[in-house]
Amino acid sequence: MTASNLYRFESADQKLANSYGETPLPFAPQVTMQDGRTIVPQQYLDVERTLENLENVLAQISLPKHLQLFAGQEGSVVFLIVGIVGKENYPNALTRAEQDKIVYGRRWLIEPTTPTSEIVQTALLAVKKVREHELREKVCLHIDGTEFGIERRLSTTPFNNHLDLPLLVGQKAELQTPSELTVAEQCKQFKVDGMEVGLVRDMQFAGQTLAEIKLTGNSEQFPELADQTLVVSFRRASEFAHALMQTLISQCDQYAEQIVRFEGCARFSYRFNPFSLAKFSFQTRNIQSGDARFDKAFKDMSYRVDAAKAPKLSSGELGQQQRRFLSSYNDLGGYTPLESV
Repeated sequence: MTASNLYRFESADQKLANSYGETPLPFAPQVTMQDGRTIVPQQYLDVERTLENLENVLAQISLPKHLQLFAGQEGSVVFLIVGIVGKENYPNALTRAEQDKIVYGRRWLIEPTTPTSEIVQTALLAVKKVREHELREKVCLHIDGTEFGIERRLSTTPFNNHLDLPLLVGQKAELQTPSELTVAEQCKQFKVDGMEVGLVRDMQFAGQTLAEIKLTGNSEQFPELADQTLVVSFRRASEFAHALMQTLISQCDQYAEQIVRFEGCARFSYRFNPFSLAKFSFQTRNIQSGDARFDKAFKDMSYRVDAAKAPKLSSGELGQQQRRFLSSYNDLGGYTPLESV
């Protein structure tokens, strides 16, 4: 039996959970798809997420090269995490620059009722963020400086995620002094995973500068950037480097959206026609059951899922901020945070 057959139920009468931990609610409505199959849409499936069925979902997700998904559990909480293999970004005398190593992103909590679609979306977001983390350490700025009392050319990563923020706060005035370098001068000092950055041309349009940037060279981890021409939009030259970083991230995110696939399907691929997706959404979500027994079961499940997400108000400074925020809204619906006992 294929994963696709396990993922969808042919009948709402099937009470056994599939390999992804999903079971149709009693008397759930069904919809007939264009291929003739009659199925129960995912929003009408009750979910009981376990480590085993989380692994079953992750096993059906394809990833960019050098990445792997892992599932884990700590206590009653299951999570996914992305491992990425690459070279040491900051080699020194104690590390071998040419040796591959595996590092891991943050843990992404998977709640007990998380449906399969949301797990896939969480995996995509995790992949994007772990690749962004690596990319930020691959965008190097070469500047003149002093190291151990010796004047030399330094290679630094200004956009990395490891800068000391509490310490940076006290230095923000000095650090926010705008650069006086031209865009062409800045390009000459940047490298992206060893690739040269060159300004092809720029033009003014509607108060913005559009700079055509050429990346020259190869990249093992970011093939979507190799020998690519990008357009960077910014208002003034001092903002160029930040805009370049965001353009690189956007390019890499679009690549991940094409490569990360569930059962061979890239959910956020640009190949999907949004008008066709709109029809699909209407067909699978705008369903009237007409069965009071299902309506009660669905209402009970929705309450159980949504109410469980409501956090507790803290007793400290954050709690006071939370109460002031909530009190600014009149007749607030939803499941408001609970007072700590």
